[in-house]
Amino acid sequence: MKTRNNATIALCARLVVMALMLCAPTMAGAQTTTTRHEVKAGETLYSLSRKYGVTIADIQKANPGLKETILAGQTLVIPAAATKATPVVEQVPQTTVIPTTTSTPVTTKVEVVTPIVEPTVETVKVEDVKTTAESTPNRTLLAEGEPLCKMLYEVKKKETLYSISQAFGLTVDELIAANPPLKDKKLKKGQTICIPYTAAEIAAMQPVEPEEEEIVVKEPMPIRMAVIMPFGLKHEKKSREAITMIDFYEGIMLAISELKRDGLVCHIMAYDEEQIDSVLQLPALKESNLIIGAKEPNNITKLVNFAEKNNISLVVPLSSATSLVNNTRNVYQVNQKMENDTYHRAFDSFTSMHPYANYIFVNIEEQTDKIDYVVRMKNYLNNENISYHNVSFKEMEGITELLADGKENIIVPSSSTKTAFDRLVKRLDELELEAYDIDLLGYPDWQAFADKEPNTFGRYNCMFFTSFYNNPNAPETWAFNQKFRATFGRDQFNTYPHYGMLGYDIANFFVMNMYVEGEDFAANIENLESRSLQNPMHFSHKNTWSGFVNNAMMFVRFNNDGTISVKQL
Repeated sequence: MKTRNNATIALCARLVVMALMLCAPTMAGAQTTTTRHEVKAGETLYSLSRKYGVTIADIQKANPGLKETILAGQTLVIPAAATKATPVVEQVPQTTVIPTTTSTPVTTKVEVVTPIVEPTVETVKVEDVKTTAESTPNRTLLAEGEPLCKMLYEVKKKETLYSISQAFGLTVDELIAANPPLKDKKLKKGQTICIPYTAAEIAAMQPVEPEEEEIVVKEPMPIRMAVIMPFGLKHEKKSREAITMIDFYEGIMLAISELKRDGLVCHIMAYDEEQIDSVLQLPALKESNLIIGAKEPNNITKLVNFAEKNNISLVVPLSSATSLVNNTRNVYQVNQKMENDTYHRAFDSFTSMHPYANYIFVNIEEQTDKIDYVVRMKNYLNNENISYHNVSFKEMEGITELLADGKENIIVPSSSTKTAFDRLVKRLDELELEAYDIDLLGYPDWQAFADKEPNTFGRYNCMFFTSFYNNPNAPETWAFNQKFRATFGRDQFNTYPHYGMLGYDIANFFVMNMYVEGEDFAANIENLESRSLQNPMHFSHKNTWSGFVNNAMMFVRFNNDGTISVKQL
């Protein structure tokens, strides 16, 4: 197994506070008869019975058919005694972020080539991308005198400083220190107070010296890479497409600059897709061992033929055409299209994680853009002998007869649009179904507006499957955005997916692994690691004579405590 140097640092607590405040998390005030627990590696029925103060028999009774052996990822129903347990506050884990400094300035020279038909090709050097120790502002981990709020908490009826401090593993003095006005005043219902980090959590956030790891490589292969995308170099006013493609290219350059600090050798060239016929005549292109592009179907076909003829690896970043990799072994398709086996894998994973769920499909009559997804899921449930219910949006008042008490009720709408989402949530709010455990299973399209409604998404534990997702609360996201802004003087264009991150993820996977693996890259690709911010990579053959398709998939869940869970399947 190959390894490479990583730098591990902790994220500024102040930024954690900002992220948590944006999500405005609160603790649920209403007690429930049961609670759900997702089994973690190493847990047993005995350890769960001790944790929640119930017997093993009680847990088995609440989960009919449950065997003595439980599996990680399995969701269990914990009976009523669990709600009396003292709330457990998880420690903030140490996090790995993208290195933002280097002792030696690194310059990645980028040639953007604008071909001219006859008789020569003009080379235009655009700009050097420099990543230096001064490129990212220095941050202190803990600002002196700054309140370290882990979350903002709304005081409930009859709660005291002592009861709240006990619930969060704090002393009364620590709670008052984070909320000076409380020293001489009594708590009031509805009052918002700061819950600080415990001493143990603060200690966990302190910087840790990175361990030196030996770099194990076999015959490193210098990479000559060409990027061919519609950059719109001939147009003075950049279109939306050109801006996103420039973001994509700049994300690639950030990845390359980091990899070069670790000793990787890479030469990168960029060409405008508008001039692809002339670009394909360049001798330098034939010497490349990696090409990333293009966007238009006709140009992709030209690149596929060129790559096959010259034995060059071609990465197609955007197209989801199902026939793209047929009969061409050196083509790598990043953007997959959901097919039968993909749906089956998604549904199989989901039902395994929610074995006792009650499924309800809501048909929003005039909004059925996801009816194909709904039909596929129903067929899967039928084949697995899993029951479900149907209800029309006009008859939603009757949904209470379909909801199961003590079970997870998963509602699946027939549309992915924001209009359909807003209508469904409004109707559920009107029905006042707080006594039931209700989750919404939706679609990747939801991430386009999820950040605007974090409370709603958390309240209904909204979930979806997707091949790309960037967690806005993750420290790696903050680090990348800071570096992008410091290097290029602006933020990424606001799109889904974020094209700068897409370029970064593609370059990290292909350039690093091709450099380390050399001629063994294709043979070992199914075992290679993906260090991704947004687009995980896991490639496999579509068939024995085809190229490779990225079949990585994630399950995203918005939790009612304001956090976001991302699990790669």
